[in-house]
Amino acid sequence: MKNVSELNKLKIRLFIEAVLNEGRIELIDGLIAADFVGHLPFAELDVTGPEGVRQFVSSRRRAHPGLYVKIEDQIAEDDRVATRWRATVPAREAQAPRAPAGRAACCAGISVTRLLAGKQVDSHTECAVLTASPALASLAAAGVTDSRGMSGTTSRLRRLSRRTPASGVRTGRRRS
Repeated sequence: MKNVSELNKLKIRLFIEAVLNEGRIELIDGLIAADFVGHLPFAELDVTGPEGVRQFVSSRRRAHPGLYVKIEDQIAEDDRVATRWRATVPAREAQAPRAPAGRAACCAGISVTRLLAGKQVDSHTECAVLTASPALASLAAAGVTDSRGMSGTTSRLRRLSRRTPASGVRTGRRRS
């Protein structure tokens, strides 16, 4: 028998593979709690409840009919699941070097999701846009990404990574 952490990982995998990738929105009520809150860096407002998730998934699938989210890694402990993922669209939708099977990388991210009784109750996602896609240009225009195509969070993380953990002193080149 699987423990709670493993069952929660399976629930997240089902959501990504069936709902996001296949568009099976009829499964949302069984996977998302009525009081769910999803925090997304590129959404103006939090995504709330099953209806909010249904609207969000439907709009993403309309905007990117060939969208595919691949789970690259998952770690679970008790009621939380951290999922590292990469979203791709068919190469014709993105202006980037082709990835295997004619797909181009679109963005990559990490989502930390909390589940209760097998349903998602909250999720925090951070992601970075990896390619220049006409469909994603609106994200950059809205200020979600910087001039290099990185989300604000990614830019902050890169800046912070230049500091040494012990001293907090910036490493690398100094400005004159």
